[in-house]
Amino acid sequence: MMHALLIAPFETLGFMRTALVACAALALANGAIGTLLVLRRMTLDGDVLGHAVMPGAAIGFLYGGPSAGWLSLGGLASGLAVAALAGLAAGRRARDDAGLVAFYLVALSLGVVLITWRGSNADAMRVLFGTVLAIDHRALIQIAAISSVIVLAVAALYRPFAVGAIDPTFLRAMRPLLPYQAMFVVLVVLALVASFQAFGTLLALGPMLLPAAAACRWRLGVAASIALAVLFGLAASLAGLLISYHANLPSGPAIVLTAGSLFVVSHALQGAMQFVWGRA
Repeated sequence: MMHALLIAPFETLGFMRTALVACAALALANGAIGTLLVLRRMTLDGDVLGHAVMPGAAIGFLYGGPSAGWLSLGGLASGLAVAALAGLAAGRRARDDAGLVAFYLVALSLGVVLITWRGSNADAMRVLFGTVLAIDHRALIQIAAISSVIVLAVAALYRPFAVGAIDPTFLRAMRPLLPYQAMFVVLVVLALVASFQAFGTLLALGPMLLPAAAACRWRLGVAASIALAVLFGLAASLAGLLISYHANLPSGPAIVLTAGSLFVVSHALQGAMQFVWGRA
């Protein structure tokens, strides 16, 4: 019974194994980037960058069709362009959350219109929600390569990234802050482009933020929170794929819902522990 529930789907179906490997690669990158994003309180910025990928992916679709390479290249270009424009705007005036919300709504609508103009509603659904179970070997290699670059970059720049997440004022006093902020934003866009292939533009931020938010609820150090976020991401991916297989549900939303459940459980347990310690 346990073999049929947990192992048989991956043992007999190649696309399930490919999806699991892709989700594992994404969990490694998302655990690091998502934790730093949560600690920096940049979740809304991540949401905006996730939607900024949409128009570029739509232009890539118009040029090269439903090719993972063209979709990713277009999404990367538009995400980096929006990140650069946002950085210039931030230096001139205070943060405008209403403007950010307006932007990602316009970007999302523009992307859908462009895709349905030359494609179909099915193509739009694929770009919006992804196709975890339809990842081919070329897309898998691309996801693994991007995730490897992200993990190596975070490892090389871990100290300034960690200090900037906890105490940006101290980091600013020790060395210029702008280069590290720019590099971190580039890594966020890369992670979103990699997740976009599996989860689409609407759900790409979920596997990045939810495991990280669940890990940060335990108030561990930065390194421990990243490790726990990776474990939560792996667990959510495995459980979500199994739930989608046995219950005949969409795999991407199932993985995101599982990650959301981990956040709810972590939040409840951490709150209960604080209550017990307070009473003691």
